[in-house]
Amino acid sequence: MDTVTYAASIGHSVWFSYDTGETWNRANTNTGGIYNESRCWCVSTHADRPGEVLSGTDLGVYRWDPTAERWNYVPSPMDGMHIQQIGQHPHDADFIAAGTRPAAIFISEDAGQSWFKAPLGNASECEFINTPRVTSIQFDPIDRDTLWATIEIDAIWRSRDRGRNWQRLADGLRTDDTHNLIIFDDLGKRRILCSTELGLHRSDDDGETWNFVDVPQAPWPYFRSMVRRPDSSGVMFLSVGDRPSGETGLLLRSRDWGETWEDAGLPMPVNSTIWWIGTNPADPMLIFCCTIMGQIFRSTDGGETWTKMKRELGELRMITWAPAPE
Repeated sequence: MDTVTYAASIGHSVWFSYDTGETWNRANTNTGGIYNESRCWCVSTHADRPGEVLSGTDLGVYRWDPTAERWNYVPSPMDGMHIQQIGQHPHDADFIAAGTRPAAIFISEDAGQSWFKAPLGNASECEFINTPRVTSIQFDPIDRDTLWATIEIDAIWRSRDRGRNWQRLADGLRTDDTHNLIIFDDLGKRRILCSTELGLHRSDDDGETWNFVDVPQAPWPYFRSMVRRPDSSGVMFLSVGDRPSGETGLLLRSRDWGETWEDAGLPMPVNSTIWWIGTNPADPMLIFCCTIMGQIFRSTDGGETWTKMKRELGELRMITWAPAPE
């Protein structure tokens, strides 16, 4: 299977790799509407739209047209905001949820032709980073009408009605500085894990309450990216850093749905916190992760072994991949 890997960078727009991370290029400026030195915070692909990519930037939303090989601007009310996260509903590619800085969530139900701003009522200011921002958007694996979001710094949010009403979930969290969620129902009872600035938290009541989870293998409390391998194995990955951005970090692996963790065995020390881990159900064995300062690591055996890519790409915020269009 041919693949395309995408990396969202701060200052060099979106990088493309057609050889699983060995070499990288960007779209030529004269063939695309996205400025090649723009800040791109996120990228999103969908199985029903082969080759198409959505990118969230500080200049608006852009859509990659693989036939024309160009970025096309998508009008939205998010122009002028940092579009930090874009998610497409796994069962409906036309349903798009986008999260921004300042923290807000915008919903489109017609593939980006129109948008509405979700009525979160979240905080407009916060400590440390000044302005809250959306750090993840999740679609519930069971209830197709339920969305989840984490906001840095304003806890966890859940909507039961496709983004029209939201509930803030923070009971038991040691901090409102939330980063990522994993939701799974494979053990007969729902479990949700949340990574935060002050460690890992777990909910066994669908997010109503949270408990701190000790991870003794983590030398620091700053937990960032978290993802499950997209199969039924129970394998998960979690990144830990010495601080935001930082100078070093660690990738942890769990083989038992987050009960215990171990060093995933990256082949060399990382230069900063691992900011994102990219997977795709099309091949659960192919996994990428990137540090915020541009290192990229790849696994082709489901995270058992890792290779560092030779090329480093400056500041990165997200990495993902998808099957190449036929």
